[in-house]
Amino acid sequence: MKVGDMSDQNAGIKIIFYSGYKGEETPRAIVVAGREYPVEKVIWRKRGQDKDARESYDLVRCRVAGQELTLKISPSGECRLLGRRRSPFPLQE
Repeated sequence: MKVGDMSDQNAGIKIIFYSGYKGEETPRAIVVAGREYPVEKVIWRKRGQDKDARESYDLVRCRVAGQELTLKISPSGECRLLGRRRSPFPLQE
């Protein structure tokens, strides 16, 4: 497992990753103020590239504690929380 740091804008938030056999990193938990919240489900994942710096990144939409979060993860492990949406109803699998 690996821990990624969030940028200054998201100070105090860390993401715990699981690395699979292909080296793909999947977020498994988010730590806020010392409390760990497991990622319930990865909803989608997309790869993008910064137009100016030409650096690739992953966008990951996941469900954590009943909320949907979008994370931007750079190859260096830096993470940013881009947005969140509270589910208006209990989510069912």
